[in-house]
Amino acid sequence: MRENTNRTFHIQGIAWNKQNEYTPIHSEKCSFLTDIKVSVKEEVEGWGESYLFEMENLSKETRRLKVFFLIEWLACKEDGVGVLSLSKDTFWNYSRRRVAITNIVSCAESVKKTIYPLNLKGLKLWKKSLSKGSLYYYPITNGLNMMVYMLDFSFKPFEVKQGKIYAIEGGVEEEVANLSDRIKNGLAFPGEK
Repeated sequence: MRENTNRTFHIQGIAWNKQNEYTPIHSEKCSFLTDIKVSVKEEVEGWGESYLFEMENLSKETRRLKVFFLIEWLACKEDGVGVLSLSKDTFWNYSRRRVAITNIVSCAESVKKTIYPLNLKGLKLWKKSLSKGSLYYYPITNGLNMMVYMLDFSFKPFEVKQGKIYAIEGGVEEEVANLSDRIKNGLAFPGEK
């Protein structure tokens, strides 16, 4: 994976299986653990960043895969606030005069979300999440934080699934929300104008 110094967000995917084994989804070890091949494409845009993923079941058997996606807004400061918005089904971050939103489009069977503070308490919660394969509900936090999505996938033999996480940064909340809606609707209905 290539490092980009102009990044606004850090997005990472982690595959998890029932034996409490986990690995970054872009590593070779992922397909060894799960029989699922994962391709990842990261894009830096003028409005923020996106993380496209494609997963393919390489076996003749039905497979299940749980994936955690972690998103850190690199511009967030100690005075920031992170909120899980249930009405828009998104994460919002506010720091000084900037605002950021993250969202996901995927065909996962279930998507769960939480936001953990980047302090000792939040890191302990994250460690528990990784050991148990579950999330602890934490809808709001002050200061530095990481937004976490947990997706459960079920794959038929040789089935391919795709998805995209995107993160937008801006100065005006309404503009950021409108762009997020346009991106999500464009992804959800790519054939329609």
